[in-house]
Amino acid sequence: MKNNTKKNNFIIGSVLMMLIISVISLSGCVNNTENENALASIHAYVGAGMQQPMDEIAVEFEKKYNIKVNYDYSGSGALYSKITASNKGDIYMPGAYFYIEKLDKEGKIINYTNITKHIPVIVVKNGNPKNITSIKDLEKENIKISLGEENIAIGRTFKKILKNAENDNPNMTQKIEKNVVVRGATVKQALMYVELNQADAAVVWRADAIASDKVSIIPIDSKYNTIKTVPIGILSLTKNRKNAELFYNFVNNEGKAIFKKYGFEIIDN
Repeated sequence: MKNNTKKNNFIIGSVLMMLIISVISLSGCVNNTENENALASIHAYVGAGMQQPMDEIAVEFEKKYNIKVNYDYSGSGALYSKITASNKGDIYMPGAYFYIEKLDKEGKIINYTNITKHIPVIVVKNGNPKNITSIKDLEKENIKISLGEENIAIGRTFKKILKNAENDNPNMTQKIEKNVVVRGATVKQALMYVELNQADAAVVWRADAIASDKVSIIPIDSKYNTIKTVPIGILSLTKNRKNAELFYNFVNNEGKAIFKKYGFEIIDN
């Protein structure tokens, strides 16, 4: 009887051990699968002004490579700060080369190329009730202006435009600053204040203006305007360089047609 009890205990113990091993093995498979899924994605920091084309690019890229793109959209300066603070990420696409240059000097860029151009324009309410026809008109009394914050690409760029214009129009910056009622954290926010009738005019990128049916576009005199190139770079912080390079090449090739569709002027490298 004792021998039978020992035999039964041995069998039960063996079965339990096999179950434990099976559970551990299955757990390992789940973890491996999760790790594989985690690798099949990239994290891209992208200026808010490129959201429409980049959203479509992500859809097409995932269809082709089965790699998910997780975007972080914000102002270029805010994204630069996130990258330097977190030391994480795969792709950076700011609204101006200035920010890529800063990261490149810090050794955080593997490679970069210019994709498209950002052209600053003035936007006004449809019908142009304040009769704004040039940058000079932004000095007028009773004009409410929306601008981008100075730490985003459009804010920095407009500051340069004003500096150019002051050669012919002394004190223009001071006069226009008096009419600024709000500053947006992104170019889309600057545009939104005109769309919502909270401002009479804003300075934004041409592609954002084209995408809105609530505003009219007033070109900025080419004598003063400052056109920015939009680069895309691979971060040296990437944990999956192969996937980052696939996305980088996709944007630089198939992605250009998508940018063009949304009103961007393409750069042919």
